[in-house]
Amino acid sequence: MKRLLIRALAVIGLAPARLLASQARLVEELRAGSAAWKAKAGEAIARARSLEAELKDQKKLADRAKNAAEKSTMRDAAVTDLKDRLATAERELVMAREHLMAIEVKLDILEGAANVLDVRTRTAIGKQPRQTGAPV
Repeated sequence: MKRLLIRALAVIGLAPARLLASQARLVEELRAGSAAWKAKAGEAIARARSLEAELKDQKKLADRAKNAAEKSTMRDAAVTDLKDRLATAERELVMAREHLMAIEVKLDILEGAANVLDVRTRTAIGKQPRQTGAPV
């Protein structure tokens, strides 16, 4: 009977005070829970934003590191190229010095031959009579 009466009152929009009080407590608990979840959601959103900002900073740092690594690789390649060019230049310098020494030896031989020829010519001229061969 009590249930029938409660259902009849519920149809017209009335409810027992005990049920109303328990429903009011439940609503307050749900509101408090909702506020707590909203606060947690706000904290999570703020944390997500700070992590996104940190991610952007980390990406910038990674890009800088990548650029530095590329520059370092290019410098290494340039240094390797310069070392190769230096080795080539050193080989060419050694060859040029050897050619120069060969030319100096040849010049010394020619100078010696010129001196011998000069001595022989002077000796031959000194032994000839001093006549011009013109009729007097």
